[in-house]
Amino acid sequence: MTLHLIKLCVGCDSIEDLAEWIEHKRREARRAGRQPEHAHVTRMVPKRRDDLLDGGSLYWVIKGVILCRQRIVR
Repeated sequence: MTLHLIKLCVGCDSIEDLAEWIEHKRREARRAGRQPEHAHVTRMVPKRRDDLLDGGSLYWVIKGVILCRQRIVR
C-alpha cells in the first residue's frame, strides 16, 4: 500500500524558496563531486520504507499549508 510523508518546510516562505534551496544543495553537490540530486534526510528512518517507495510522495507544508509534492524515488 502506497504511503506518503508530510513534512514541515522550516525556513521557507514560498515554493520558490524551497526550489532555490534545493538548487543550492545541487550546486554544492556538483562542486563537491557528488551526484547533483536532491536528498532529504529525516531524523527518524521510516519503518514502512517499501510502502514509501511504492509510489509515495513527500508533501511539503509551507506557512501552515500543504503547497507542493515531491515524488519519492529511493
